[in-house]
Amino acid sequence: MLDLFDQAVFLKFLAAILAIFNPLYNIPIFLSMTKNCTKEERRRVALIVSVSVTVIALIAVVIGEEVLAVFGIDVPSFRIAGGIIIFGIGMSMLRADDRSPGDQAAAAEGHERKLNFAVVPLAIPLTIGPGTIAVTIVFSHQLSHGSEVVTLGSAVLIACAIVALGLLFADQISRLVGETMINVLTRIMAILLVAVAVEMVLTGTFNAIDVHYPGLTTQSGNN
Repeated sequence: MLDLFDQAVFLKFLAAILAIFNPLYNIPIFLSMTKNCTKEERRRVALIVSVSVTVIALIAVVIGEEVLAVFGIDVPSFRIAGGIIIFGIGMSMLRADDRSPGDQAAAAEGHERKLNFAVVPLAIPLTIGPGTIAVTIVFSHQLSHGSEVVTLGSAVLIACAIVALGLLFADQISRLVGETMINVLTRIMAILLVAVAVEMVLTGTFNAIDVHYPGLTTQSGNN
């Protein structure tokens, strides 16, 4: 069992996925989109969002790398692409606007449709999107077969449980923390995301060089 669990990767992945999920980041939009719902309806929406996010994240853990193989995409290239995506997410969170234009459009669409906005846009893409899937696949590549399910799956379940608690107690959290503190914490998470993105791009670049130009980095180091 110990061989199936990597504590270092678990902690690093949990920090990264929590930064992307950022439960506090979605509380204001969740409250806005459910303002005309009863308490029971709001609770149902929160549970649907949480279950949807959990299922999608676990699917990425289990078959993410296999999907890349089907399309002939190597992990270093995907790591670079994922890093760029996450860098964009982090920078949008750092900007003065509370939400990126894409998130605002998704939220507006949910208001207009007034149908099942729990899955789209609250779960996808406001909570889980390309950035989460990219990070999951990149971290799963670092682990042996089977250990990625235990290590990353555990982190996914913990992160999704935190998301669920944030949505279920959104009213109380919003009153207790306040909009200013939510914005401050969001920007702290954003800095963490940008750091993760830079590491992904740099690591992916060196890995890609090793794959396509073997020995080049070794020769450069010797020089």
